[in-house]
Amino acid sequence: MISFEENTIHKWKIEMDIMNSNPSYNLMSRNKATVHFQDVQDEYEESKRLNTVRLLVKQNETYIGLVDYCLENPSDHLPWISLFVIHSHNQGAGISAKVYRQLEQLIKQEGKDRLRLAVHKDNKMGVRFWTKLGFTKFKEVTLAGKLHDCLEKELFR
Repeated sequence: MISFEENTIHKWKIEMDIMNSNPSYNLMSRNKATVHFQDVQDEYEESKRLNTVRLLVKQNETYIGLVDYCLENPSDHLPWISLFVIHSHNQGAGISAKVYRQLEQLIKQEGKDRLRLAVHKDNKMGVRFWTKLGFTKFKEVTLAGKLHDCLEKELFR
């Protein structure tokens, strides 16, 4: 069973373990393979500033992922996923798609009918994953000096 739990700074070791199970993503997003406490703390502070919801993902009683999202991005007033990371041990078995579908239900329950995210253009597996889930590209942007595809999906009730 997949469930979500609030992610707080007190759970930094769990977040760090999940992030560090994905060194290639860390290299792509942070230019370093390993995330440290300060990186987690910086993410937490940025999340507070941006008013995002930070969740840990559990399968039964095991932490398997991280999800951050905002229900109303100040730039377009739409919900955006800002982080979606599944522990490397849980990738490739359809769990990521199950987690996404459950997250989509949470967002739909908030009355939202569209969802957006940005994925690193070099993250071919990520682009393929989101496209399979029904997301389509609506623009390309440069964030922190790196190209990203901005994707969106209509959420049907």
